[in-house]
Amino acid sequence: MLALAVSLKFHRMQKVDNPELIYLGRSRLHRNRANLIQTLHTVAALAEIGVKTRLYLPPWHKTVTPQQRCEEMGISNTPDIRGVQLLHRRWPTSLFPRFYKRQLLRARAVFVRSPELSLGLGAQGISHHFEVHTLQPIRQKGMLDTIIDYHRRRLIGCLIPISQSAAAALVAAGADETRIHVSPSGVDLRRFAELPDLEPERLARPRIIYLGRISRDRGLQILSHLAASGSGEVRLVGDCEDRLTELPNLHHQPAVPHREVASLYAESELVVLPYQQSLSHADAISPMKLFEAMAAGRAIVASDIPPIREILEHDRNALLAPPEDPAAWEVAVKTLMHNHRLAVKLAQQARQDAAAYSWTNRAAGIARAIGLRN
Repeated sequence: MLALAVSLKFHRMQKVDNPELIYLGRSRLHRNRANLIQTLHTVAALAEIGVKTRLYLPPWHKTVTPQQRCEEMGISNTPDIRGVQLLHRRWPTSLFPRFYKRQLLRARAVFVRSPELSLGLGAQGISHHFEVHTLQPIRQKGMLDTIIDYHRRRLIGCLIPISQSAAAALVAAGADETRIHVSPSGVDLRRFAELPDLEPERLARPRIIYLGRISRDRGLQILSHLAASGSGEVRLVGDCEDRLTELPNLHHQPAVPHREVASLYAESELVVLPYQQSLSHADAISPMKLFEAMAAGRAIVASDIPPIREILEHDRNALLAPPEDPAAWEVAVKTLMHNHRLAVKLAQQARQDAAAYSWTNRAAGIARAIGLRN
């Protein structure tokens, strides 16, 4: 019965004109996660620059629609999104490429960001492009050698790491460096354009913000220390994975729809990004919240780790601090509290630098790298 149902679905899908680019994702539309946000913004930007793109995702709950989710993320034009049962994690990743092979082969390009899907496509002889977000789990699951083999055999046309650090690791593992395109995350500049500049007079008692999942490997101990040290009012916005310490200057609220992120930055002076080396994807991290903080024109204190140093330069557009040294983070924050000129200079430079990281620029770079645009 499953084979029959899948086959019927397959034949119905074949009647749809094939797009230039088929993008395969494994994010669930009803879950408000960073990987979904990045996927939808990238696909919408590809459509905006004229690349006819279709996004396939696992099925989602009826409580949300593609249009609703895009509106929550500030995406005005909903891209072509289709739910496919075979992309659900309950099914082997080999099934979708097998049942949709003809359709995938007719597209000019196939794009994935899941190593499991990349392996499934390669096993079916389907050429594709693979966006790499972290190498650690790929190594741990024993998939890296096969990924590199597929790349050298051109079953993977272009590897698209999100950081130079990840690109260097791929080359060291044997990837062809001539077919690697580094594509950091992006930001919707339009949503941040109207935010007021940093108000230096508020730095005497700054409002410090952290957005995202809250855990020890994302610097919870640093955030708690800043609150306890009298460095300002620390506001955490996101889902807690580890227990919070109750402190007078530490405030928590649940995650908000992505379109509301800009308003949160408008109510803050300092942004902290205390990622720890123990974070599973610290080797290749390129967080959207980094580019959003830059576009918001806020003073940033971030972890001094290689992928962050690709975007932020100490004393130029941010202050960098050792990830595991709470005292150093306190010094950095208090430096900005007392040196208003430095804080304003860093915030202004970060805002200028953010202009290079629009979703449209990201999409255009990817389209060129995979041969869809000149």
